[in-house]
Amino acid sequence: MPLPRITSKRRLVQALLIAAALLLPFVTVAGNPFLRVDISKMTFFLAGIPVRIDQFYLVLLATLLAVAVFLLTTVVLGRVWCGWLCPQTVFNDLAELVGARFRRNFPVPVTRLVEHLTALIIAKLIAFNLLCWFMPPGQVMSSLRNFTANPLIFSVFLIMTLFGYLNLILVKRSFCHSYCPYGRIQTALMDEGTLNLAFLDATRERCLKCRACVKVCPMGIDIRNGFQIECIGCGRCIDACRSVMERLPGEVGLIDYRFGERQESRLRVGAKTIALSLLTLLLLTGLVWGVLGRNQTAFYVQRVATAETKMMADGYQVQSWRAVIGNRSQETASYSIRIAPQTVSDISLLGQTHDIQVAPNEHRTCTFFIRRKISAQSSAQIELQLVNSGASVASALLTP
Repeated sequence: MPLPRITSKRRLVQALLIAAALLLPFVTVAGNPFLRVDISKMTFFLAGIPVRIDQFYLVLLATLLAVAVFLLTTVVLGRVWCGWLCPQTVFNDLAELVGARFRRNFPVPVTRLVEHLTALIIAKLIAFNLLCWFMPPGQVMSSLRNFTANPLIFSVFLIMTLFGYLNLILVKRSFCHSYCPYGRIQTALMDEGTLNLAFLDATRERCLKCRACVKVCPMGIDIRNGFQIECIGCGRCIDACRSVMERLPGEVGLIDYRFGERQESRLRVGAKTIALSLLTLLLLTGLVWGVLGRNQTAFYVQRVATAETKMMADGYQVQSWRAVIGNRSQETASYSIRIAPQTVSDISLLGQTHDIQVAPNEHRTCTFFIRRKISAQSSAQIELQLVNSGASVASALLTP
């Protein structure tokens, strides 16, 4: 009876990853990108929620959460990231799969030409996809079509395509074998329950020494020698061993995934796993709380440094100020600026302070004047309120 294979499962996971990477830039939620760092709008879109650059602490929390999840995945699943999920592996696997199909039916020159064309196509898709994480896909396509009017974007596309092509043709697995630091980091993060690929000691004496596991290993190692830092946990040796052993009655594969050094088939939770799980939960809670509780309006006021303070003949002083109003909601809003009721009297606002229209997820700058009577209370702070639909939504304290 044929033994189950790992390769089909790994390819399915990688296909889903490629599909998600290619399609996510086109997904929108309430008219906003699902996930994008929009450079032109200076906005990070997280699950369709816009986070402006002035709310960078939320971007920092999201980054820390991604790092924590990555480290937690490493502690639990070990090098499965390298062999199943890493973009370097995924696209090299795709290029090798296409090349293998042609290698069986065509002469070497044709096969090599196909390999170069495949690498070039994959590199172009990668470059286009990376740009779409920072710009709307329609804008990327338009910029690439009209490359003379957008030389910078086109140059970035060409450079990324070149790097991707050279990586798939020249670098390949040598990056994982010799340059990538992740294997060393993973070794330091190994827990007592970390998943690893092991040549099972209990059945070691049944090995036929056929070297099938060595021949299929993309890293060129011998899994029979025990744990090696170069192993990426792809599972090819599992399938190779099973394809040989299944021909013998009652035999099973001698290589398999196991949790921890004791080579148990069930998940074991260690101290590092618990610590990183708690950290991930804490960061996730903080991010959700920050996103849901963030202020929908930004309000900043500062003196116009280039404008001099004017003294009027009636004893009033006039100063020029500039306000920046940010609308983080999804609808156009109308704002007004007023003096807080508790502020000292003999103060008024002149200029653009009423019916200030701000588009969704946009900022608007307006200039106004503060007219106040010079008195003993002249040095007191002035509180300005930003009003929307009759209610104060933000405030700012000014020191004349």
